Amino acid sequence: MVSLDDDNRASSPATDPVATADAPAAAPAPFAPPTPEPTDDHMFEMPEAVEWLLDADGSAVLILSLDGELRTITAAGLRLLGAERADDLRPGTAPYALMRSFLDHAPQSLFHDPEGGTWHGDFDDTSPTGEHRILRATVTVRHDPSMSGGGFAAIMAHDVTEAREEAARLRHRATHDPLTGLSNRRQIMNVLADAVRDQRGRSGHVAAFFVDLDRLKYVNDALGHDIGDRLLVSSARRLTEVIRPNDSVARIGGDEFLVVCKGMPDAITALDLAERIRRALSGRLRIRDLDIEFGVSIGIALSDSELLAMSEADAASTLISNADTAMYEAKHTGRGRCLLFTDQMRSTARERTELAAVLAHAIKEEAIEVEYQPVFSAVTQSAIGAEALVRWIHPTRGRIDTSTFISVAEESGSIVPLGELVVERAMRDTRIWLDQQLVDRDFAVHVNVSKVQLANPAFVSFVLTQLRHHRLRPEQLVLEAREQALLNRDLNVERSVRALRRLGVKIAVDNFGTGSNALSILTDVGADILKLDGALALPSGASDSDTRLVRALVLLAHALEMQVIAERVSGMEQLRRLRAAGCDFAQGNLLGEPTPADQFVASTAY
Repeated sequence: MVSLDDDNRASSPATDPVATADAPAAAPAPFAPPTPEPTDDHMFEMPEAVEWLLDADGSAVLILSLDGELRTITAAGLRLLGAERADDLRPGTAPYALMRSFLDHAPQSLFHDPEGGTWHGDFDDTSPTGEHRILRATVTVRHDPSMSGGGFAAIMAHDVTEAREEAARLRHRATHDPLTGLSNRRQIMNVLADAVRDQRGRSGHVAAFFVDLDRLKYVNDALGHDIGDRLLVSSARRLTEVIRPNDSVARIGGDEFLVVCKGMPDAITALDLAERIRRALSGRLRIRDLDIEFGVSIGIALSDSELLAMSEADAASTLISNADTAMYEAKHTGRGRCLLFTDQMRSTARERTELAAVLAHAIKEEAIEVEYQPVFSAVTQSAIGAEALVRWIHPTRGRIDTSTFISVAEESGSIVPLGELVVERAMRDTRIWLDQQLVDRDFAVHVNVSKVQLANPAFVSFVLTQLRHHRLRPEQLVLEAREQALLNRDLNVERSVRALRRLGVKIAVDNFGTGSNALSILTDVGADILKLDGALALPSGASDSDTRLVRALVLLAHALEMQVIAERVSGMEQLRRLRAAGCDFAQGNLLGEPTPADQFVASTAY
């Protein structure tokens, strides 16, 4: 047996919970386990199967009598203590000191209270190899004068270092973004809620900054997600560097970050910080021989007394929602801007949300109207097609401006079902006109499509299905898209455009001349038709130089095998000059106003 009495241990009997003042000295003996004595030592014996089970589980078990004598130790116990044999447990050795630590961490009352008891706990330790580890122990003490040594202290211990580290990794993974290492939405919501609680009764505000990277999707589509990820990591690093030391930052979406600031003095200080963030995350990047103008839109929201009166969770959600609203307003008014949330934005956002719900219902019920404006040959004045123009009559507000509800549809995700409804309706009406011989057999219907529709992988299949269903040839459909939808080098858009043109569907560049890259679209985008915006199509007051410009554009378009349509033609003199400039087709109220399908007339109005 191994004796751990007074003369063998480093601590004194006064501080040793398992010491007895008159315990006889004994030299350490090799551990075997010991041969049971005639009294009650058999109570410390352990069945071999139990020893195997504990060893397989990695459970270190030690049993000592209360007079300090080691009665049982498992193989796992020796490994945990860093000992090869039981006789290595001598005072002054590291294994002995660790064994004493188990007992020293347990409450001393266990050893003095006749009732004994059990203690569970974790403590730090340095292993024999110098590695930090965390040990979890259970110490049970039983006092019994009839037992040898007056009772026993049983210890079961595990090394839980890896389990604790894995738990820490899981906690970190649950609260942090794996790509950037920043906090995630869940964590920043807790930070924001705590900031609201701490702000009560103090001067200043809690500020939330909603930061949106303006062109990340373009980078992902044009250069690949690996480059996009590198851009996100770089942006996260720069964002962390530019904020104040006590501010918090999180990535809460694909291209969205949130900065939370406590004790923000006023709106001017908040706008100054937002501008610093905008400058730090904006500029020109050169990646793979491409120059990319990169920027951010930032929405800022500040707490007020009304918000601080809410619960922490509600206040945090409201702050993020307000900052998000301000950010979207910044994007809609030009991007690359910082805007402070106002009550007017809240009412506008509520109005648009309500509008989106009513619009979605109208689309589902097909309560959307389509009118048609004819497109005429500038030479023969015969109708060669018609543009489908979507209209919506709100149940209580009446006719809603097209640009308003189209932007709402794009924001809310209703643009895809709305676009499909218009495409199907336009083809159905064209089939009726053809069957009734109201239009020429080569008549083509023009339908406006958004970037979202063109980027949808199912869009080409949908168009082809509708063409077959309505028995129309592909060249009888012209899909009109704005310059920006075609110029942003979205790979999904480019694939759709190529596939549609291969089928024979024509692509028209709508509102040409309104964008900053108008000329590049002639060569960079595959299209069949160029629609001159009304402001460019020689309106009243246009000069001779304007006429020469339009003539040059027409010549260039023809050289690229594109036809030209002049939009918003409203005067005879304008029409004459467009004909002289070489325009192929004309469209406008002078020639024919938009009408419902059953009133459509394929002839000029003059």
